[in-house]
Amino acid sequence: MRQLCAWLAAALVWLGSYAGATAQSLSSVPVRPVDVSWVGTGAAVSFSARDFVDRDVVAKLQSGLPQTLTTRIYVYADLGSEPLAVSAVSCRIVYDLWEGGYRVERQTETSDRTTGVRTLDGVIAQCLSFQNHMVGEAATFRKVHGGEVYFAVVTELNPMSRDAVQRIRRWLARPAGNELNGSAFFGTFVSIFVGRKLGAADKIMTFRTAASGVPP
Repeated sequence: MRQLCAWLAAALVWLGSYAGATAQSLSSVPVRPVDVSWVGTGAAVSFSARDFVDRDVVAKLQSGLPQTLTTRIYVYADLGSEPLAVSAVSCRIVYDLWEGGYRVERQTETSDRTTGVRTLDGVIAQCLSFQNHMVGEAATFRKVHGGEVYFAVVTELNPMSRDAVQRIRRWLARPAGNELNGSAFFGTFVSIFVGRKLGAADKIMTFRTAASGVPP
């Protein structure tokens, strides 16, 4: 009986610590608005990470050397669990010093294309602005109908190692890119956004949304 009471007491302490850590985890990540439209095929999100581009980022993008911008969008129902879904956009950008324009190789789960862009605003529009970007599928949210989820975003310039970038691009190239198979850049909200298991990058920006209700 004493052992059971001791175990229950320890469990209550752990739950209290977890709740405190959870609250602290949420408060440590900036909250930004993201427009979420619930459509028959999943969640469509719209937002801009334009403010990621400061003077140092501009200098790198205009250096003439290849630069990589990646944005990952996670959907969580529980801080302590793996995400319900994740979507990613990877842009490899090279500025042509002679022509004065940018070559942008943009890859998502559903497309892989290369375009020429004349201005920095054009690069931002392709790589840091999202309009009705799909995250997850209808089946992804079926088990949380009527509940709440939140979206969390990581934007990085020249993220992690070259090998890790290639892993992201290979994952994006798969037919079922939204499926989660324990890849290195998946994890709980705390491990990614608070524990900062993001790897090294020239610049990192993270934010999350307030809770968003999932239609019943």
